Amino acid sequence: MSKPLIDPKILQTAAKILRALAHPLRLRIIEKLKKRKYSVGELVTALDLPQAVVSKHLALLKNTGILTSKTDCNFRYYSIANSKVLDVLSCIQKSCSKEN
Repeated sequence: MSKPLIDPKILQTAAKILRALAHPLRLRIIEKLKKRKYSVGELVTALDLPQAVVSKHLALLKNTGILTSKTDCNFRYYSIANSKVLDVLSCIQKSCSKEN
């Protein structure tokens, strides 16, 4: 007996998430955020990139539902909203390592 096909709506959602993840900088951002929340300024410093570039990628990840943000005083802190994305990151690490 064959397995049932994946629901097309699930495939649509998966494709949207995978498109958002399909950029090295966005993967670096997620890797940073897997340990703790960061402010935009902290990410700019940690990634050594211009604020506008980091903000653009953060907005895309947030709009996709991968990240969430909270404002505290004058700072906006980002964290991972969809922890399943860490499974994708782990899969990338395992399948793309230098050992393969």
